[in-house]
Order: sequence, then structure tokens, then C-alpha cells
Amino acid sequence: MQKLLIAKVSKPQGLKGELKCQLFTDVLAAVTNAKKVFIENNECDVEKAVVRGGALYLKLLGINDRNNAEIFRNCEIYLPKEEIEKYKQTDFLVDDLIGMVLYDEQGKLIGQIVDYEDYGSAPILSIEENNHIYEVPYISEIFITDGKTLKVNRQTYEENKL
Repeated sequence: MQKLLIAKVSKPQGLKGELKCQLFTDVLAAVTNAKKVFIENNECDVEKAVVRGGALYLKLLGINDRNNAEIFRNCEIYLPKEEIEKYKQTDFLVDDLIGMVLYDEQGKLIGQIVDYEDYGSAPILSIEENNHIYEVPYISEIFITDGKTLKVNRQTYEENKL
């Protein structure tokens, strides 16, 4: 089973063992509906998961005080990839995009996606093309998908790459 990193525990929150976590995914429905998560390599039952103010607040079953929650500080939280794919709204997960080779609508090679950043409006893809890295917004005017492949509108791509 392939697991994807969804968050990292920042600190215990409150007195009842809740964990405040930094989110690394925008598939929030998968996170808030999760019944189990993997913390490091240990499977943990989720009592409650809520996203507030851009952070994940996670309550694990059996962790009922701040002292027990403290052992999870700085631990990474994973979900099975299949769970995330059930709820994703876009065609690709970040792990699917990074490393993907891009072609334009005529089948000519553009380059390879090497990084992904999300600053809030449109995610930014870093694309290595002819030994240069260009940043391009991940928007429908540039990227064409049929759900299985991703192609680039060459003209719009050239106009928007930085």
C-alpha cells in the first residue's frame, strides 16, 4: 500500500490530547473523513479531524491528554493513496505530477515537471525545459487533461512561463 504525506504534527493543542498539524494536501475531504491515519509507520484510529485556519486539528482515539499527545510532536502523518484518490477534485495528485513528462498538443516534448508549489491562488509547476527551470501556473488555459494524460497548450504556455 502506497502512503502519501498529508501533514506534520506541529504541537499538542489544548488539554484533551488534540494535535495541531501543518497540512500538505488540498484534498481536505480525505483528511476530515479519515477513520485511520499512519503516524510514522503506526496505524492510529481517528476520533475527529477538523481543518481550521489552514491547520489540521486531529484527535486520535486513546490520546486523551496533552502529555500523551506530546509524543507525536514533529511526526509525519500519512494516508493511503487510495483514500486520497477517492476525494481528489483535480485529475492528478502532486505525487503524480512531479516527474511527469509534458508534451504539447502536437506531441512535441516540452519538458519535465520537477516541483509543485501552492501559494494560494493557482498552484505553480516548475518545469525543466532544455536545462532551464520555468515556473508556470497550473491553470486550465495552459494544461489540457483527459484525466489520464496532461498536455500543454504551447502558445499559452510560452506566454506564461517565468
